[in-house]
Amino acid sequence: MAGLEEEKLEKILNTLKETEDYWNETITNMAKKLSCSSKDVVALQSDVLSQRQQINEQIKARSYDLYKMMPKIKSARKQRFEYYAGALSPYATNSSERTKLIEWDLATLDHKKDILDVHIEFLRESMKVMDNIGFAIKNKISLYQLTDME
Repeated sequence: MAGLEEEKLEKILNTLKETEDYWNETITNMAKKLSCSSKDVVALQSDVLSQRQQINEQIKARSYDLYKMMPKIKSARKQRFEYYAGALSPYATNSSERTKLIEWDLATLDHKKDILDVHIEFLRESMKVMDNIGFAIKNKISLYQLTDME
């Protein structure tokens, strides 16, 4: 059972790593394009807005995954508490021991939650960078308009 959970976790990590690599490369490419000519700036601005929307959709999807996971974690925590606090429990435990046993039993679920939290934060930071690129483009357009280089 533990091997199956580890495989699922490894698959999640690989998928999220691929996503992070994609966004790192996309942002790097967008930043390099900031030195484009005035005729290409509007197309670049359009690309940045499109990429920003894709990041936003991924944040929403991962957030929904996280929200769907939370009731499962809470339910599992309750079940484990009832198990360790019940008369049929094979262990005589006090409250701190029970807490540690529950934490250990739910470690995989908590780990998945933490991974999603970190990934969502990465996506939010990526969106901030994309916003900054958008501001740079907007400033560049303003400069072109001010200097009549349209």
